[in-house]
Amino acid sequence: MINANLPWIESPFFEEILKTKNLSEQQLQYVRDYQKNGFVVISGILPDSLVDATREDADKKAFNPDFPIKTQRDDRRVQDFWKESEASKELACHPKILEMLRLFYDREPIPFQTLNFKFGSQQRAHSDTIHFSSLPARYMCGVWVALEDISDEKGPVFYFPGSHRLPEYDFSQIKTDSRTSTYADYAEYENFIEKIVNVNKFEKKKFLAKKGDVLIWSSNIIHGGSPVTKEGTTRWSQVTHYFFKDCYYYTPMLSNMVTRELYLRDGLENMLTGEKVVQNYNGNKMRTFKSGKNIYTLFENKIKPLSLLVKILRGKV
Repeated sequence: MINANLPWIESPFFEEILKTKNLSEQQLQYVRDYQKNGFVVISGILPDSLVDATREDADKKAFNPDFPIKTQRDDRRVQDFWKESEASKELACHPKILEMLRLFYDREPIPFQTLNFKFGSQQRAHSDTIHFSSLPARYMCGVWVALEDISDEKGPVFYFPGSHRLPEYDFSQIKTDSRTSTYADYAEYENFIEKIVNVNKFEKKKFLAKKGDVLIWSSNIIHGGSPVTKEGTTRWSQVTHYFFKDCYYYTPMLSNMVTRELYLRDGLENMLTGEKVVQNYNGNKMRTFKSGKNIYTLFENKIKPLSLLVKILRGKV
């Protein structure tokens, strides 16, 4: 079965592959919604006790300046709180969520990062693929869980259905030079994405979630955070980012996508196992070698001795 080396749910052969699946009516609805829109909303799969425990932990620890944590935090969000909170980790690794991700991607999910929010992010429109990407492409997704009811004044998540079908835009489409981008260039990327949304006339949707609702989105869907219109109102939520097994993981934002100098995410830890993630390309071993000051990666292939060669920069973002 041809799958175009993409997740089957994003393959141009989706309908053909779908015929080989034995899905329930509910699974079929989820699959079709995800393939069409780039996201799906699922309710009622998380116990209230776990949702409440995650919020309580975040309140008492993550956003308590007197509680020492080793992960990154500010007044609005805390990164990788799963390392400090068993409830946060349990939420990210919940079997019902993992079951859905296996359905959509036909590979084992690797939860590797959490972001816990007390207030709305108010973040401009973007795609996660500027921060997280993989080879093969699009084996990454985000799962957003509401830890309380979210009304319009709280700054709900917004998204543009169908935008996941766009190319994975990075600075090779924005800049006229070939230098490596940095986070100082990020506003330029956001301006570009805003224009992309306008020219494609995508319809903007807000996610007015109920506590416990789960929003799963494709790596490339354009989304962000709406303005908070009532000062001080909270938007308790947790986002978990997932890669999938047998891929090569890197950060386009810090890579030179013209010369294929990729910033490799070489320090990923799988929440499920506590082990460092082993990277490969569809199961093929990845080897590295040095030439001068450069590090190169090649993927061994049983048919072709060299199927892909890229220069890599190792990092732990």
